[in-house]
This record gives sequence, structure tokens and C-alpha cells, in this order.
Amino acid sequence: MTTRRATMNDTWEETLRALEEKGLRRHLKTVDAGGLPRIRLNDTTYLNLASNNYLGFTHHPRLIAAAARALETYGAGAGASQLICGRAEVHADLEEALCKFKGVEAALVFSSGYAANVGVLTSLVGPRDQIFADKLNHASLIDGARLSRGEVHRYCHRDPDHLARLLHEHPGQGQRFIVSDGVFSMDGDIAPLPDLVALAEQHDAVLVLDDAHGTGVVGPGGKGTAAHFGLEDRVPVQIGTFSKALGAQGGFVAGSRTLIDFLVNRARSFIFSTGLAPASAAASKEALRVLEEEPDLLERLQSHLRRLREALLDRGYTLTGSPPAPMIAVIMGDPGDTLDLSAHLLDRGILAPAVRPPSVPEGTSRIRLAPMGTHVPEEIERVVEAFPMRRRPPACP
Repeated sequence: MTTRRATMNDTWEETLRALEEKGLRRHLKTVDAGGLPRIRLNDTTYLNLASNNYLGFTHHPRLIAAAARALETYGAGAGASQLICGRAEVHADLEEALCKFKGVEAALVFSSGYAANVGVLTSLVGPRDQIFADKLNHASLIDGARLSRGEVHRYCHRDPDHLARLLHEHPGQGQRFIVSDGVFSMDGDIAPLPDLVALAEQHDAVLVLDDAHGTGVVGPGGKGTAAHFGLEDRVPVQIGTFSKALGAQGGFVAGSRTLIDFLVNRARSFIFSTGLAPASAAASKEALRVLEEEPDLLERLQSHLRRLREALLDRGYTLTGSPPAPMIAVIMGDPGDTLDLSAHLLDRGILAPAVRPPSVPEGTSRIRLAPMGTHVPEEIERVVEAFPMRRRPPACP
């Protein structure tokens, strides 16, 4: 047994060395609070351009107060699965607020967005069914698709023509599902939702939209990608999270009453997980209220994004992403060059880590910039000035 363990450790070490040589090995950082616009790392304060806390809600006093009240009332955790005795009034209140926010009949809260995605796909999709998935979908959608036992077809990123061909070529015998992120978090672009809706309706497919990075920042009042396109009533399965723009923790599914009742009975990641901590549920409900009552944070975030896009293009960088997505990808290509730029920014007080494969495709390593609504314009100018000028490539003939 000891020899076997040593051999396993040697194998793992060899893998880690190979990652190191390619510039792909990852290391954990310990910071004081990852959701702050300015954070401390190794006794130094940096501007935080790495968080998903797009509106700065994690430290909003109203969310903290709501969580504190729930802690006093319900304690630190839910205590059990919601189907056993882990469902509290605060969970029901949050789901009611989600129904109003999303304009749907019913909603269900999960312990995380990952659990929601895996739970939806593994419960709705069976062995005779087919999934048509965007190639750049989030890992949780990929894992859910694999675990579902359905047949998976991947279409080129944001390419409805390729999706249409695949739907035509694979009619299948069971139900078909079109699965896409709403906002692609590593590219900062938005799904071509009108095309996806049209294809789903044309081919009698169920459209599943993971709007983790759209909820709270995209569409009128931050109501998401479906609302951005005016298609709220034509997307039957909407998934989201409280852990990005809404500043708390947990995931949710929104849709028809029948959908939610089905998930309650079939979604294993819901049935066999302890319920969402009541404090997180209370903070998430308060976040929905703050989002409605304090729209200035969302307006300020979009102003920061416009300034960064304009300035970095002027400095010669290749960017992906489009408004109103809350992030910008600065494409470098080579992992080493990306690490060098990240270190250069860190030396100038900007925390913007390198994103490398397998998080993104080979040859597309990047710096992912995610400003926050709680940054001030002067801080955004500091970020701009920290990026060195790049010579523009020659224009195509």
C-alpha cells in the first residue's frame, strides 16, 4: 500500500511539473475579502478586477444586516435537505421574490449554481434524449450534460447556423434540449438568444439558459439575458446564481410550476444536499430589493466597462465581449505572455489574474477584467494607465 501511494504521488508530481512547464499550474491565494473593490494580498492593497461581485453587493450593508438577522433566527445552516426539515420561511420568501423578479410561475433554490445546472440536466435529460450545447458553456453545464446520459452535440460558439445543421442532422427519438450560457463569463459575450429561441420552437426542443453572469447586470433592472431580448416568456428553463452580481451564495431555477415540482422530485443535487444556508437566502432576497431600489450601481458598472473597452482598444489590445456583459477579456494567446502581463499589472497595484487552459481554449489565454459598480472613475483610470501600449497589428488587406 505504501509503495502504491508513493507511485501515485510520483504520478501527480509529474503532472504538476508538466503544468508548471507549460505555464498552466495554478496556486491558491489568500486575501482578506475577495468581493471588495480593494483587497489585501501579502500585506499589499490592490484594486480588485478579478471578482464576480459585479455590483459590490457582498459588502452592501443591507445584505449584511439581512444575513445577520437570519443568523439570529435560523442559525448558521439549514440543518438538513429541504425535503427533510431544511426548508425555512426564508427559502420560500426568496423563491417568491424570484418569481416576481423573473416573471415566472415558480422557482427553486439550490445550494449552488453548479448544483442547479447539474440537477436540471441530470433530471430532465435521459438516455434517449439529446443535448445541443454551445462549445464554450460553463463546466457545470458540461458536467451535467455528461452525467445526464443523453447524447451530446456541441455547436460552435454562438453559431446558430451550426446549431441548425446539427438539429437537422440529428432528429433523434427522444426529447431535445438546447443548452447555453446567457453570458459567457470568460469571453464577455452574450448568447444569440433570439436565434436559440427560434430554433428551439422550430425543432420542438427545450431551451435551457444558464444566466449566472447575466442575472443582476443584464437586461432592464438586471433581470437577465431573456429580459434583455424581451423573451422572458419563451425561455422555459432559466437558471441563475446568487453568488455573482447578487453578492451572496446559492443557485436557482425559474420556470413553470410543473418544472419546479418535477425538479423537487427528481433533481438529485437538490434532494440529497443540505438546504441553502438561511443567511445566504436572506441576503439574496435583500439583493433583489437593493437591485430594484438602487440602480445607480448598475449604471456605474456599465460606465466603467465602456471606458475600459474604449481605452484598451486605443492601446492596441485585442478584446472580446460586448455590452452589457459585465466583463472584458483581453486576449493574449500565449500563457507565458498572459502571466507576464498579469504580473506587470500586479506590480502596479492591479489584481487581474491570467486565465489559461483548460479554463479557456488553447491559444486564447487572457486577462479577464471585471470592474465593480463600487469602483470609482479614478480607479478605472489607474487600470487603464497600468496597461502598457501595444503596437497594433497591420490591418487586413
